[in-house]
Amino acid sequence: MPTSKPTNIDAQRILAIMDELKEKLTFLSVVSPQVMAGLQSEEGGAAVDLMGPELMRSFSEQLRLEDIYVMANNAAEGGFGHNDETEEQREDVKSLQKNTLELCRKMKSVPHIVQELRNYQETRPVAVIQFLKTLADMQELTLKRLTTTVEEEKSRQELLEHYKSRESEASTRRMQLEKDLSHIRREMERAQNHRSEILTKLKADLINVKDSKQEKMASLRSYYETRMKECQEAFDARKDELQKKINALNESNKKLKSTNNDDEMDQKKKAKRYETDVEAVINRYDQEVKALAKTFQEEQDNLKKDQRQLSELREHFEKVEEEKQCIAAEEAVVGARRQKLDNEKKLKSEMAALLQAYWRGIIQREQYGAMKKQAKKGGKKK
Repeated sequence: MPTSKPTNIDAQRILAIMDELKEKLTFLSVVSPQVMAGLQSEEGGAAVDLMGPELMRSFSEQLRLEDIYVMANNAAEGGFGHNDETEEQREDVKSLQKNTLELCRKMKSVPHIVQELRNYQETRPVAVIQFLKTLADMQELTLKRLTTTVEEEKSRQELLEHYKSRESEASTRRMQLEKDLSHIRREMERAQNHRSEILTKLKADLINVKDSKQEKMASLRSYYETRMKECQEAFDARKDELQKKINALNESNKKLKSTNNDDEMDQKKKAKRYETDVEAVINRYDQEVKALAKTFQEEQDNLKKDQRQLSELREHFEKVEEEKQCIAAEEAVVGARRQKLDNEKKLKSEMAALLQAYWRGIIQREQYGAMKKQAKKGGKKK
């Protein structure tokens, strides 16, 4: 097998063969029973006139030979031990090849035959169209391969290596970013849990405030209901008492009226006087009841006022609690900052003490060395 690069003539020959193959496949893609049925219909008269009788005969013969070829292949695939082709099958294959070449040659001589026959083809052969696209891509790739120099191929390989290195760097960077993201997510979850704990505590405090409010409301309601019952009982007792008096007076009036008319007149006067007294008592009682009703209404107003004050106090205490929490948080931050400054100051002090001790040690060593030299000089003089 030759290892040298094909010449320009070889490249042109390959491309010409691929162009011819694509053209023949395009012609054969419209050769189908569906198109034949459209040509034989009333609407296919113009297309038949355009094709001519010889092309129509080749068209019909092509469909017949393709059917025979398909049936023979199916029979050969379904049988066992009969893989050898018969003489008749070889003749059919030769006839199919010959008729295909002749049909393509005749269709090439008719202008716009493919577009005309596409009008009668509702479902196009997907496999043939896909094969044509693949063949066109392969032709383009072959042309690029044949026209590409060694320097261009080398530069493309270097560019590919550069992109591969960039891809590995990006993958490493992505892994690092994923680690950082997971760390940030853990921190966020920890902060979320802390906020949830604070929210739970605040909800518990709110429930306690609501419970105390309900207890106070219940005590006030029981107190005023007791007062209302007592007033109602006093009113009923007073009413019964007065009603008994009225009944007694009526009965005595009747007795006096039956015994003596004079006494009756006197009794009538007394009854009128008593009625006047009763009306006065009733009026006085009505005034007392009105005063009690007014007092009850004032108590109701005071109760509503207390409820409003309670709600305002609750909102005030909530704001105070929030402010306390903010102050506590700020104090914690200030304490942490102060602790950090103290630690830094302590560290600097320790470092300064260490440096001073080191410096004193150096000075003492120098002084000691000087003393030893003086001592040696003094010994030599003696």
